[in-house]
Amino acid sequence: MKRLLVCLVLVFMPALSAGPCHGGGTKPAVMKTITDMDDRRIQVPVNPKRIVCMHGVSSERIMILGKGSSMTLMATKPSPWAYRLYPEMKQVRTVPFPATPNLEDMVKEKVDLLLYSPIPVETRKYHAVGIRTACGFSAGKRPRTIPGFTENFKRQIRFFGELLGPEARLRADRYCRYFDRKVGQILARTSRIARKDRPTVYYGGRVAIGGGGASLLATQGNGSVLHWNVEVAGGNYLPRAIDQNFAEVNRELLLTWNPDLILVSGWKNSADDIRKSRQWEGLKAVRNGSIYTIPQGVFAWEYASGESVLLMIYMAKIFHPHLFRDWDMKQEMREFYSQVYGKNITDRDAERILRNLPPA
Repeated sequence: MKRLLVCLVLVFMPALSAGPCHGGGTKPAVMKTITDMDDRRIQVPVNPKRIVCMHGVSSERIMILGKGSSMTLMATKPSPWAYRLYPEMKQVRTVPFPATPNLEDMVKEKVDLLLYSPIPVETRKYHAVGIRTACGFSAGKRPRTIPGFTENFKRQIRFFGELLGPEARLRADRYCRYFDRKVGQILARTSRIARKDRPTVYYGGRVAIGGGGASLLATQGNGSVLHWNVEVAGGNYLPRAIDQNFAEVNRELLLTWNPDLILVSGWKNSADDIRKSRQWEGLKAVRNGSIYTIPQGVFAWEYASGESVLLMIYMAKIFHPHLFRDWDMKQEMREFYSQVYGKNITDRDAERILRNLPPA
């Protein structure tokens, strides 16, 4: 028993360059040093093959960069579209977030790396048993400008490219080129719109940490992904008044804001729920029928998804239909999935994603 404990400590100490201990003279894994999204210099295997994702969008990043088979465990069950486009994900086990996975099992499996959620108490548990960790998304470093947002978003994608190896790095670069091109095209039209001419927009229905239901009063605040997605698309994002990434508002504040449009998370929600609720019938957006459910493709579009570009296009067409009437949403989706993800979808597939429906 003492010999086993000594081996485990030597294997997983993050400061060492050696990989998992296989015993019997097996050569240690070749390591490389990279910088994670929490600005930590970390050592990881050159070719990680046993990755645990305890932060939802991290698993999506690995999928879209072609390394889904390198995951052994993840915290968020993939969407029906993820299973359709990335069938290898059916082999990856899930553990409901924020539950702590079985640490003993991870040690036995010789996990190469764990991508953690931004909860310090959880991270300490992994470090205590010597499991290497990396941060793939840091809500504590929220961008304060649109240029800051676009650079930070691309940095996330490139981090995973560096982590996963040469092929993934090429895919990450391809994604960033597409991202720059599309965001530039959108901003070429929306950046000239005065704030007084932008619709006021509220987003709600965010799923609370720990799962369960979602409330219209759960939103994303200043510097969040939704804040900048809406601003790029030409909207006036009301929850920016709250300086938090994941934020909560009260009913009185939402009624005071009285938004022109409401975006509802498609993850466990429906715009119909808001339309039918008596407590929201006085809102301008409800009276005018301006409530939209955010689609969910490979991942929920509003949670820093790789499909955030599609969300910006989707919103720009809603906010300013006269400026984007020449943009065909289904065509944009086919182009995105083909050029960026290397996956082909049909017009029918695109329509079902937009309506928050699973594959037919």
